[in-house]
Amino acid sequence: MTDRRLLRGTEYWRTKAAGRAMPDRADINPVEIPDLLPWIVLWDVVPGGYRIRLAGTAICEAHGREIKGLDFEGLHGPGAATIKPEYDYVVREKQPHYAERTMWWNHRAYRNYRRVLLPFTNGGSDCALIMNVANYT
Repeated sequence: MTDRRLLRGTEYWRTKAAGRAMPDRADINPVEIPDLLPWIVLWDVVPGGYRIRLAGTAICEAHGREIKGLDFEGLHGPGAATIKPEYDYVVREKQPHYAERTMWWNHRAYRNYRRVLLPFTNGGSDCALIMNVANYT
């Protein structure tokens, strides 16, 4: 991973983890990451999948709509089955996951997409939230 924005997000996550397997969602302080906020999607881990809690302005612009509240299939459509195992990995292994691809699921294969998924707990030991930090080119 060489993308500066994603590296910054990953370093923020590591700092917040402070030696723990993953940080707590309460550790997220938007004041500390104003440069990342437009490029973040917060995914709640819900029974059977994922739901968008919050999506930054740059992310919504790239998708051409507000995406807050959508579930995984609602955002990714037919591509959900291909991408979901990466999110499942983050929840299961409690480890970040990096990917590069085009936005083929959104009929924008001309748009390159890089992202890192970062797991957060909610006061326990399970992953309850995934922070997706993205960059589009």
